[in-house]
Amino acid sequence: MPFNIYQPDPGQIDPKYNLDSRFLYKNLEKFFSPGPVSAIFNTKSSQLLPVSVDGLEAKTGFKFKVEEAPKNGVHSFLMDPCIFVAGLDVGKLQFSMQGFRSLDSGLLACDIPKEVALIQRREDFRVPAPPDRAFKALIYFSVGKEMIADIVDISDKGIQFDIRLGATELEVGKIWTGCTLERLQARTAKFDLIIRSIRPSLLEESRVRVGCELHEPTRLNENEFVSTRTAIQSSRVNRRINYWYQEASWC
Repeated sequence: MPFNIYQPDPGQIDPKYNLDSRFLYKNLEKFFSPGPVSAIFNTKSSQLLPVSVDGLEAKTGFKFKVEEAPKNGVHSFLMDPCIFVAGLDVGKLQFSMQGFRSLDSGLLACDIPKEVALIQRREDFRVPAPPDRAFKALIYFSVGKEMIADIVDISDKGIQFDIRLGATELEVGKIWTGCTLERLQARTAKFDLIIRSIRPSLLEESRVRVGCELHEPTRLNENEFVSTRTAIQSSRVNRRINYWYQEASWC
C-alpha cells in the first residue's frame, strides 16, 4: 500500500517555526490524536520509514506503529540519527528523534522532543474558504483540459487546494499557468501558481492537500487575491459569510 510521506526540510530550521516549548506536549497531543501516516527519515541513508503514532504520553514519549516495514528491517533506523516528519493540515511538523528504540510489543518509541518545528510556507494571513459551492478554482493544463479544485483556504499570495489523489501529477516546484478563481459568471484575471507543499488529507485517504503560491503575479493578481481574502475575513467577522462575494473586487 502506498503512503504519502515526505522528507524533512534540510539544514537549520528558522527558530520562528519552533512550537512554544511551554505548550509543546499539549500541541503534540492535539496533532496526533489520531495522527496521519508520517515518516521517520534516516539522515545517513536518506531512507523513509512510514509510521503512524500509536500513542503519546508525557513520561514515556511517542509510540509508533510501522506501516510498511523496510526490506532490511528497522535496525539501521535505530542505529542512525533520524528525523520524524509529519504532513499536517497546519504545516510540516518535524523534530530530531532522541532515545529511538524498539519495544517488546513490536512498536517503536522515542522521547518527547525538546524542540519541534512546524513549518508553514505561507507566512501571510490565511482564511478558510467560505461555504460557497459556487466559489471554485479552475486549473488549466492544456487546451480543453482543466480541473476544478476545492479551495481549503486563501491568503494574500497563496492558496491551498483539496484534490483527489491521482487526479493529476503533483510535484513540488511545478507551475500551473492560466488559473482563475470563479464564482458563477464572474472570474479573476488569469494567474500562475507554483506548488510549494503536498501532503495527505486528514479527512480522506483518497485526497491530498496542495499548497500553492502566486508565481510572478501581476499587480492585478495580487489585488484580487487580497480583495478575496479580505472579503471572506470581513464577512465572517460580521457574520455575513454567505454574502462574502459582495465585497470582493472581481465578483
